[in-house]
Amino acid sequence: MNNQERWKATLDIVTASKRMWQRGFVANHDGNLSVRLGDELLATPTAVSKADITPETILTLDLNGKHLAGPGKPFSEINLHVAAYKARPDITAVAHAHPPYATARGAAGLALDKPFIPESIVSIGNIVPVASYTMPGTLESAKAVTDILSHANVFMIAGNGVLAVGADIMQAYLRIELVEHLAKMDFIARQLGSSLGMPTEDIGILLEKRASAGLDPASPKAAHKPNTSEHEDIRKIIAEEIKSILGT
Repeated sequence: MNNQERWKATLDIVTASKRMWQRGFVANHDGNLSVRLGDELLATPTAVSKADITPETILTLDLNGKHLAGPGKPFSEINLHVAAYKARPDITAVAHAHPPYATARGAAGLALDKPFIPESIVSIGNIVPVASYTMPGTLESAKAVTDILSHANVFMIAGNGVLAVGADIMQAYLRIELVEHLAKMDFIARQLGSSLGMPTEDIGILLEKRASAGLDPASPKAAHKPNTSEHEDIRKIIAEEIKSILGT
């Protein structure tokens, strides 16, 4: 790890924190973000609004979540982040927030399991699961994270928002943003009647493309690339599939 990498990761945490607050994904002191750099973690502090996060407020922790440097204290759910890093050596960032539609859906125990947008399948899979309720900060909550990350990069937690992992903090943040977008659209569609479900065959094709691109946690290629290139990969995958279907 060099100073340039640390500074970029710090600025990305600040940017993601402010986006969370601006989008209404957090309130009060909600939410937490971290990035793994070598044998240390950079993390947001507890009891600070995400609107007020600055580079100076970012903490340095060891890989067990113990405070090493920076003002303030680690957030109480640091064990969820530590569990995620231990479960998934391929990821280097964790983001946790309470976006309203996805959080409400998780509280109701309703997984997002009827995809209707092809791009979302490639990006986050055909199912966004719900982890059962556990008391925050307990061993049970950490185990729930470990279990579900074996097959998902982002998931809802009953009574505790949405957690996402990624190759960098912006990728993790954007996965939360996408889940909230899908949850909101599904909610609106249900008010109009019912949500359109994609054909099983099409979902299978897109899941195969997702795995081949290394975006599936279970894929041998699961060392995910940063989000900037991931979006371009997804666009190419969808364009290729549309082209093959149209026979052009």
